[in-house]
Amino acid sequence: MPRALILTTAAALALVACTVGPPRPLSVSLTDTTITVPMSNGTTCTDTAPPGAAAGWSGRLQGCPTAYAYTVEIDDRTNPVRYVLEEIFTALGGPDVIAPLATVTITDGTGRTRTFASPPPLP
Repeated sequence: MPRALILTTAAALALVACTVGPPRPLSVSLTDTTITVPMSNGTTCTDTAPPGAAAGWSGRLQGCPTAYAYTVEIDDRTNPVRYVLEEIFTALGGPDVIAPLATVTITDGTGRTRTFASPPPLP
């Protein structure tokens, strides 16, 4: 019986070892100037857009345990209602209330990419 227990424990440990990898991005929050990415291990990675990055930007997430490159591609084809709402919120002092329309691609150290939409689609 002890041998069966040892084999079962070894198989379980091998299975767990196969599933352990770098933390994965869970979602993306985007403003005109920042990107925030909560990770599966509980950390939150961020970065700031360089000045004048109206069409998008790329870089490396900061505060992550491993290196993650990212690219933000802003969709500038906005509809008139969204444009009016952005102008109203900016005039009221809340320019980051409406998240920019963008596609965010995050690449981990192994080359695996994950793509997110901003704002996230409704469920």
